[in-house]
Amino acid sequence: MELGLPFLDQIAGMNLGAAAIAVLMGLVIGVVFGILPGLGPLLGVTLAIPFTFNMDPVTGVALLMGIYQGGSYGGAVTAILLGIPGTPIAAATLLDGRPMALAGRSSEAVTVATAASWFGGIVSGFALLALAPALAEFALSFGPAEIFCLALLGLTAIATLAEASALKGLLAGLMGLMFAAVGTDPYTGISRFNFGVTELSGGITFVALLVGLFAIPEVLAQIENPARKGERLEAIRFRLRSFGTIVSRFFSYLRSSVVGVVVGIVPGIGGVVSSFLSYKLARDLSKEPEAFGKGEPDGVVATEAANSATTGGALIPMLSLGIPGDPIVAVMMGGLLVHGITPGPALFLTDADVATGIFVMFLVGAVLLLPLGAFVVPFFVKALSIPQGLLLVVVLMLAIYGTYAVHSRLFDLWTMLAFGVLGYGMVKFGIPRAPLIIGFVLGPVVEVNLRRMSSLAQADPLAYLAGRPISLVILALVLLALVYPLVSSVLAARRTASQ
Repeated sequence: MELGLPFLDQIAGMNLGAAAIAVLMGLVIGVVFGILPGLGPLLGVTLAIPFTFNMDPVTGVALLMGIYQGGSYGGAVTAILLGIPGTPIAAATLLDGRPMALAGRSSEAVTVATAASWFGGIVSGFALLALAPALAEFALSFGPAEIFCLALLGLTAIATLAEASALKGLLAGLMGLMFAAVGTDPYTGISRFNFGVTELSGGITFVALLVGLFAIPEVLAQIENPARKGERLEAIRFRLRSFGTIVSRFFSYLRSSVVGVVVGIVPGIGGVVSSFLSYKLARDLSKEPEAFGKGEPDGVVATEAANSATTGGALIPMLSLGIPGDPIVAVMMGGLLVHGITPGPALFLTDADVATGIFVMFLVGAVLLLPLGAFVVPFFVKALSIPQGLLLVVVLMLAIYGTYAVHSRLFDLWTMLAFGVLGYGMVKFGIPRAPLIIGFVLGPVVEVNLRRMSSLAQADPLAYLAGRPISLVILALVLLALVYPLVSSVLAARRTASQ
């Protein structure tokens, strides 16, 4: 089967109706999770994974992608109306969105944010459609050595996902690798590291780990530090003339979207960086840079188009190479693995229909974001009046039910609780949780392909690698990815000391 755009001929023979409904539901859920401060798309995707088990893979992933897309957009609404980013991704939208609201231009700001998110999603959808199959086609020639090196490159995202300390990120990644080793040896079938607990013979339940690591600490953090403000909100009405900025500021929309796609493709960076980078670029290229920070619509366009485009960009390395582009995509990758779908080059051969469905549903979600935002968001703003205590109880109930529904085992609830305690401790000590997920997902890939490579190389692994130039190139990238953060931190320390 040839990869690339010709494989889209399969669309005609696919029934995507259920998946389209799922992506619409995901958008609605995602917007709500994005609007409510402190929740966000990561928690939404995590809680939704258990509910996808009875769906086919395309429908299940469509639901997760809808939450990802909707959540990335929803945070802007709260940033504009309350001055509280509903998600970290929307932090840059505060810079001009909030001043617009304070000047009585809330409706204009939300309308421009919706238009920019829609445009960025469309651009990243077409980028996903064009680049992921081409990248996967190149990677299909990879053997165990190349896949091992590629997974190793994916593990270097641990360093870039470390929020403040590379050492803490590496610690979290090592924890993920250790948890991935629990269960059964893939070669010998012998149980290992289960400490005599029968329920651990098949390994740690991924959903219990995910929900415990992200949902429980979030609930506890919200109880400790409520993020809401008792503030009366202005009624939102979408202004059609504000949609005209897509034409009048087309190149600003396009430039910001391209920045978002490119940043999204680079593993471990994410929407926060793309938003601020796009904002800086828009201000530097503007004829009136002094207007930025005082309610300039171009600032909202730059941030929202970029963070929306990052969603599609981050899916490209995950689907084609098996390297998650950001923490949310790492969780989505786990959702695919739960369905028996392994992201990577082989996905386009063994599960080409799933790959096709994912591409189509991402574009459907991007298209539906505009009418959803225009007609439904004004009503969703009322969700900000829900008592926070009630909301947290609902989140906790969903976490418990979703975890138990996977295998109907009480042991999974204890596992969830244990990882909840671990996740809460990691938050308190400033240890990022995303690297743990990366280690847990990629650990088995590294182990299996390392052992395969060792069998093929026999007594001389260096000579074996020397004859595989692609592996050497990837190893060079691994070395660069490891050295760059260390060099950057040293240079930053020197600059600080010299001031």
